[in-house]
Amino acid sequence: MTAETIDDYQVQHHLNEHHSSLGFRALVILMIALVGGVSCAQWVRGLRVDSYVGSLQAPKTIVTARTDAVIQKMHVAEGQTVDSEDIVVTLFDRSLEKTWQVKQQQLAALEAELEQSKAKTEVELALRNKEIESEVFQAKLKSSQYLKEQYIHQITNLAWQDFLQDYDSISSSGSNEEVFRSLVYESRLPDENRITAMLRQESARNSAEVFAARVKLCEEQMAELKALQRKLPQQIRLAMGVEVIKNRLEQVKNELKQLETQREDLQLRAGRYGTVGMLEKEVGDTIQKGAPILELFDKDHPYLLVEVPSRKISLFEEGTQVKILFSGDLKGKGVVRKISEQAVRKTGSSESLILVHVEPAGPLWPELPMGTTVDISLEK
Repeated sequence: MTAETIDDYQVQHHLNEHHSSLGFRALVILMIALVGGVSCAQWVRGLRVDSYVGSLQAPKTIVTARTDAVIQKMHVAEGQTVDSEDIVVTLFDRSLEKTWQVKQQQLAALEAELEQSKAKTEVELALRNKEIESEVFQAKLKSSQYLKEQYIHQITNLAWQDFLQDYDSISSSGSNEEVFRSLVYESRLPDENRITAMLRQESARNSAEVFAARVKLCEEQMAELKALQRKLPQQIRLAMGVEVIKNRLEQVKNELKQLETQREDLQLRAGRYGTVGMLEKEVGDTIQKGAPILELFDKDHPYLLVEVPSRKISLFEEGTQVKILFSGDLKGKGVVRKISEQAVRKTGSSESLILVHVEPAGPLWPELPMGTTVDISLEK
């Protein structure tokens, strides 16, 4: 073997030894890096805190339409604070408004008709009362005349009775019939004056009874006229249709009252204290009965709805304290008040979620729009 060949062999051997040394070093470095990476990952995992997504909510009231209508006016703006009795929306129901106007016209016409009927009733009543008063006056006049005649005949009867008592042959204690019987059947022949006195006394007595009966008839007639006079107003009112008109008027008033209630229902009130949320309806929009128009939020009582994966729900229970990171790196605290009894699954996700209700604890939360997303983490 020549000297040049020996030198080439030595050089090649030296290169092979150098390459083996570099591969071993790279393998050692790789092993060290792998071990360091695993250790670092374990350390980071120990320091990492699980966070969950929540949304800011508040008790809300939904103002809905009570009937099919059109929005006539919006009395509030987004973000405005209202009280329970404040009117927030005015609706317009064309059919209701038309019916209300028709009933108003009917009411005015019936009121005018009623006044006219009452006026006719008063005139007719006055005329009939005048006629009855005239008949009563005539009955009183006749009664007074009959009563006068009755008194005259009674006095005449008494006078003739006193005259006859002067005759001893006839008992003054007997009745007129007994006296007449004694004159006729006892064969006592009275003189002409005695017979004449007896006849005139009997005539006077009969006349007094006749006039007494006429007075009684006059009194009965006056009583009937007075009774008729008491019934007359109601009879004339019925004859003139006053009661019928009043009944129709009362019916229209009741219908108007119901329509007024329906019109008041078109004035939608807040129903509770709150802040107006986003307005999705505008003036002129047609809405159906029960359709939502706007929402009111009670920002004084905010809370969070946190979406917790079902496999992590064991970390939460009522009373658990949580940390909250709001927008702008604002921090707050909360406490778990309620955990939903049923998990939900979002479309396209294999993980089911459970809603956790979190209320404020400690300092007041910042005022943010409803639905703002926040980060939640458990305190350690």
